[in-house]
Amino acid sequence: MKKIRSNSIEQTTPFLRWVSEGQIEQIHFATLEVLERTGVKVDHPEALQLLKDAGCIVNENRVRIPSWLVEECLRLAPRKIVVANRKGERVMPLEKNRTYFGTGSDLPFTIDLESGERRRSTKKDVELACRVMDFLPNYDFVMSYAIASDTSPRVSDLHQLEAMVANTYKPMIVTAHDEINMRAQLEMAALVVGGKEELRKNPFLILYSEPISPLVHTNDGVGKMFACFEYGVPVVYTPGVLSGATTPVTKAGTIVLMNAEALAGVVMAQLKQKGAPIIIGGGATPMDMRTTATLYGSPETMMNYAIMTQLSQFYGIPNFTEAGCVNSPIPDAQAGMEAGNGILMAQLMGANLVHDVGYLEGGKTGSLTFLAMCNDFMDNARYMGRGTRIDDETMAVDVIDEVGPGGNYVSHTHTFEHFRNEIWTSKQFNTSFWEVWEEQGSKSMEDRAEELAKDIVAKHTGELLDPAIRQGLNEIIEETDKQKATKRRRNREA
Repeated sequence: MKKIRSNSIEQTTPFLRWVSEGQIEQIHFATLEVLERTGVKVDHPEALQLLKDAGCIVNENRVRIPSWLVEECLRLAPRKIVVANRKGERVMPLEKNRTYFGTGSDLPFTIDLESGERRRSTKKDVELACRVMDFLPNYDFVMSYAIASDTSPRVSDLHQLEAMVANTYKPMIVTAHDEINMRAQLEMAALVVGGKEELRKNPFLILYSEPISPLVHTNDGVGKMFACFEYGVPVVYTPGVLSGATTPVTKAGTIVLMNAEALAGVVMAQLKQKGAPIIIGGGATPMDMRTTATLYGSPETMMNYAIMTQLSQFYGIPNFTEAGCVNSPIPDAQAGMEAGNGILMAQLMGANLVHDVGYLEGGKTGSLTFLAMCNDFMDNARYMGRGTRIDDETMAVDVIDEVGPGGNYVSHTHTFEHFRNEIWTSKQFNTSFWEVWEEQGSKSMEDRAEELAKDIVAKHTGELLDPAIRQGLNEIIEETDKQKATKRRRNREA
């Protein structure tokens, strides 16, 4: 009998679109109106001069940006930014519909892996988090996760970078206290890869900087961004807002204001250097009107991120968003739902850099156990994001005919050949029967994730830095600390 062949093709990219193209254009035009009518405040002297020379209306530090200039700068911004790891391998091309997950930075508290107690974060917590992320495959990039609060506060951000590069080779996103510290971090990064030109060719780090909502671009925020462009280092320049507090309470109003801040950053970046590698997006969380808490895990947050991602794709500029960050203070069922929802949405939206994975308590507390749990959430989302393969082989018409009514598929070669790809297998979820689960110790997912985190910490060290490089990094940190201490003393005396 002649076999029937279909013309169906494989669907591998199911993407979520939250609003229509017409609505995206509405937001864009509203954003242009805000920039042209209301304008922004810019506290960076060089940026002010660049904006004035480009045709903006500048009144002291208030800048109104014409629509034509915004459109021109959007065309100059790169559509693709490639980030390397510290070995120089170009592993993270930021382009449309490529999604990468990582943590956030600067959590003041940590749930101790051994005692279970919540305490102040230390540099050791940065090191351990980076070792866990270095081992777990679904973390594509790292941020410091914890604050090195046991180091000099003048250079704690430099200590965090040193802990990161010493414990993982993955791409990283850094924060910096100010322009002085950013330049020190760039010097450190150049030392790690063998010089400024090597860093420029294959940057392994990205700066995270931001304006202050509503509509204020600070001297330090812009200065850090400009310093990075001198080294060819990409910059995430995105607002972090509280809807109802620093933006309008409406979701659309929040997005318009955030987009205005982000596009003002694009304009300044391209005026500083044509083709400057800038990444847009932002943190679009509402404020709980009862408690003033930042609602990281709320549905509104994910709805906002869906639209912000669509906007970045409309502009053709890589974006930065959040998922896997929750309001629950511990890795419980609430945390699992909040994290899982956000991670899956980010994957289906085709967001680029998805950070803050593993945040507890609205971005205040970290947990290595929760990091391990989120690795499975991301694996699940990526599996779903690959879509459903539909072709002759997977529709299995011939196999159905061979097995026939009343047969079974367990022993058929088709099952053996495809079950690993067609059925997702979790590393930590329990899928056993009750009796087997009891025999294995009646462990919860949190129990298994804690065991995994402890095992990684005990056994995994990653690729160690050359001792001479590590010594050089510490010398840069010490020199910067002395420089800032001297400057502070002179300011007090003056």
